Amino acid sequence: MVIILLSMQSKRQEINTFLGELKKMIGDERFDIENDFVLIRKHKKDEDEEFSTPYTLVQLEYDAEDVVAHLETLSIEDYSETLVDKKDLNPPLLFVFGKMINGKQVYIKLKIKGDSARFVLCVSFHYAKHPMRFPYA
Repeated sequence: MVIILLSMQSKRQEINTFLGELKKMIGDERFDIENDFVLIRKHKKDEDEEFSTPYTLVQLEYDAEDVVAHLETLSIEDYSETLVDKKDLNPPLLFVFGKMINGKQVYIKLKIKGDSARFVLCVSFHYAKHPMRFPYA
């Protein structure tokens, strides 16, 4: 299965709305990292190990709580792009951010999923393979 992602730049309001929702969810006293947060740790076959989530987590000595702590600090200045799955008729938006952690750029791709039982899905948390662009920095 081939997934085709289109890159676009979201408006400030859309990003601020997403970040507000993200921080509200994470900051809620009922937020349970075991049930309300999913970090994809799978290493893709065609992916350079150095730019994979598992490699980055080991190098940084991070677990899910450390990742969530960084998600809480995201701002519009950290925003890079928005990705849309072209094959999906009702595509969920994937927001991409970048953070400098220990002197290296980390690529963070996430979305909020679910209707009534919502959760944060972090698809990527790895060293950036290419220089990132920050339109609102």
